Amino acid sequence: MGKQTLVRLAKLRIFKGQSGTHSKKKKTPSSGNLTYRAVGVDRDSREKLRKKLAKELEIESTKYQIGNPLRLPFGLVYSSSPQSEIFLDFQIEGVGTKTLLAEIDPSGYSTIGIDGVAMAVNDLIRSGARPLFINDAIHIAKSKSELVGKIVGGIIKGAEMCGAVLTAGETGDVPEILHRKIGPAISEPFDLFVSCCGLGDSRRLIMGGIDEGDDIIGIESSGIHSNGVSLARRVLLRKWGGKYRPQDEPGDLGRPLIKELLEPTRIYAKAINEVSERLKIKAAIHITGDGFGKFYRLAEFNKSIPNSPSKHKMLGFDFDDLGELMPIFKLIHETAIRGSKSITLEEMYRTFNMGFGFAVIVDPADLDQALDLFNKYYPSRRIGRVTTEGNIKIDGIARSERPLIL
Repeated sequence: MGKQTLVRLAKLRIFKGQSGTHSKKKKTPSSGNLTYRAVGVDRDSREKLRKKLAKELEIESTKYQIGNPLRLPFGLVYSSSPQSEIFLDFQIEGVGTKTLLAEIDPSGYSTIGIDGVAMAVNDLIRSGARPLFINDAIHIAKSKSELVGKIVGGIIKGAEMCGAVLTAGETGDVPEILHRKIGPAISEPFDLFVSCCGLGDSRRLIMGGIDEGDDIIGIESSGIHSNGVSLARRVLLRKWGGKYRPQDEPGDLGRPLIKELLEPTRIYAKAINEVSERLKIKAAIHITGDGFGKFYRLAEFNKSIPNSPSKHKMLGFDFDDLGELMPIFKLIHETAIRGSKSITLEEMYRTFNMGFGFAVIVDPADLDQALDLFNKYYPSRRIGRVTTEGNIKIDGIARSERPLIL
């Protein structure tokens, strides 16, 4: 990567606290509602930054000397040789502020490595690639052998769950960068990133082209996963101004709140790999940051495909059968309503996975077979269809007389 490109990337990354440089001034959120932006995550500025960085990566991709990179809805994959039908996909992800939950309940050090693997692997399988290699980077205030061992043990377990191998990692002691301790004496502040490299066969790549009437299959999440935790903490945990103590068992959780929040992110690799071998998956979405709003990325991609039926119109998504909310999301919504500030359902669906951690889009003719295959792994159901309405519509929401439009 050349010096000029590095400078451009550096300038683009310096945006926190300076969003006015890249976007118009936003209205202050209503004092009656709690939003992701109010707790420090400005999704609008983040999306503008993502698009700018994506353009930089497109420029960088032209320098690739082995074949031509292929653009998919959520990034690029790279051919492994000039004539090869095998493509490389590489993803890196963190676990966000879920590390804070592990600090206040050190049992989370044993499972958060699974979260790290899941976040990277679930991004990678959107292309249809198979995960091969896992690497990690742990930054911690003090590298205690017991804690680092638990984190790495979780990473190894996550790698086994998706059929990959942990090949390397890095542990850095950075006490001056990290916050002061918030948990018991045994805990240490830390941050975690995991990367994954995988291979995709051109015959099974998930290209992202979709059509009106296609069916959307939702694959159940294991809970909150590793997104929206900043907002959930603010509502639920007293340490951050919320209502409950970590060991409380509110609502219909059936276990302590902290255990529910620390439930590892589900890894969908084996399910996606099997289905993609037998059927055509037209598109795949890892429902993480931005929640259901992430489907707009897929609509924008389709509008950019040359000779696509969607070339001059924006596709939409009608979620007409999402079912009942999971207990954790119902608890967040109802606790916020009873508190000083509520969270709108729109904000919920733009922040959390709302019970479905992954979604695929298939031709209606393949729906029943796809559901049979996915349900061998995790509870899955048809949750909606592709439309030409240009928006995201969510029907059947409790307390909502009209469909919710994102």
